[in-house]
Amino acid sequence: MAIVVLAGCSTTATPPAIPRAQPSWYSVNEPDTGAVAREVCPKGDGPGDVDCRSKVPGYDTCVRRHPAKTSATLCKQALIVRVGCRFGERGAFNNEKACAASFDSYLSCRTGTPVRSDEVCAAGEREFSRCPPTFDPAGGFDCVKARDAYYECRDDRRGDDTFCSTYIEVLGLCHTLRVGCSDLLDRYLGCADEDLSPNECAFGLTMRLNCLRDLGDGVFRQAATCDSVWRGSIRDCGGRQSLDTDGPTPCTGGRNWNTASYSICEKLGDPAETVGVAYVYSTSVGRTPVCWAPEDGARPMTEAAERAFGERGVRLVHRHGETRHEPM
Repeated sequence: MAIVVLAGCSTTATPPAIPRAQPSWYSVNEPDTGAVAREVCPKGDGPGDVDCRSKVPGYDTCVRRHPAKTSATLCKQALIVRVGCRFGERGAFNNEKACAASFDSYLSCRTGTPVRSDEVCAAGEREFSRCPPTFDPAGGFDCVKARDAYYECRDDRRGDDTFCSTYIEVLGLCHTLRVGCSDLLDRYLGCADEDLSPNECAFGLTMRLNCLRDLGDGVFRQAATCDSVWRGSIRDCGGRQSLDTDGPTPCTGGRNWNTASYSICEKLGDPAETVGVAYVYSTSVGRTPVCWAPEDGARPMTEAAERAFGERGVRLVHRHGETRHEPM
């Protein structure tokens, strides 16, 4: 068989670059799911002392579909969720079709298996509303899966609203980076059992996930490097220790988990060479040193933050004695 080589053509396609950051989640500052209803709906004998039947449709159909003794309360609670969708902070971005879908989703949550409370199901719709719709389909994650993941987290005795709301953002990052996510919930809630805050648990997992991506890209060589930084965060970042930014283990230093700067190093070869990666955010450098040059203090981080002006952040890769900068 003859082999024909076409000049100027290549059969090897360059794989698409895997993004280092997920889309930004929206902020919803309403104190609870009934806050909007109390502002919009007339007073009445429904849940929360309001009656929203005059503001949004769906009550009569709901009662017909759920002919139980508690259907009136259930359907009025569903109307509160629909009002939140239509008139809440994200209301300007939701049309009637989207809010009808949220209404139906809430009812499915309340009447399905396992049985879930009004608080959990309404919070699931809140999480869906703040989820960015621009996830890359190649990552296998979207807002429906985010809502399902929130419910899975709440079904666990260790998962409260604050932990689970943060968890689905970390899960979104995991899928964006395209690393293994099957054990993420157990790791995250196991961290909760160690009495760390949701912020520190999310930060420790973010370091591990980015490390696994760097491992897959060939920067690091040992999975133990990624597991070590995760174990260190659980050991060293509880309580007031989380405010420490210049100790042996990176902690948030009181900053948000997804904007706290940090670095991870690994020693390779004989003689040992230090390879490192740093994730630097211009708003959160402080006194954070890089692990491959601790004697320089925060200077490398500060210089990197200056390079990141106008960008979300900058990623440093230190190999063979040289440091490369790239935007995140």
